[in-house]
Amino acid sequence: MSVVVTAVVHPKQGKLEEALAAYGRYIDAVHAEPGCELYALHTDGSSIVVIEKWASRADLDAHAKGEVLAALGPELDALRERPADVTVLEPRPAGGGRGAL
Repeated sequence: MSVVVTAVVHPKQGKLEEALAAYGRYIDAVHAEPGCELYALHTDGSSIVVIEKWASRADLDAHAKGEVLAALGPELDALRERPADVTVLEPRPAGGGRGAL
């Protein structure tokens, strides 16, 4: 079963573009990871919301322990106010299949 993740990242004031650039350096590598179905960045102008979809919990766990996050994490640590607010969700499709990522 697929897994959806939301991560809200809170960059320090004036560091939003640097944080987005950090993600930009690694996003292709995340997309190439086994089981990555979606890894998309969004912003409201002050925070970054990452929407992820993984084919399985095992794929998400491998991503969490993988080389990409090991490299990206320290870069983001220097740019954010506090740790990201991460929520792992189990999809509950509704609406004839159109209600799911």
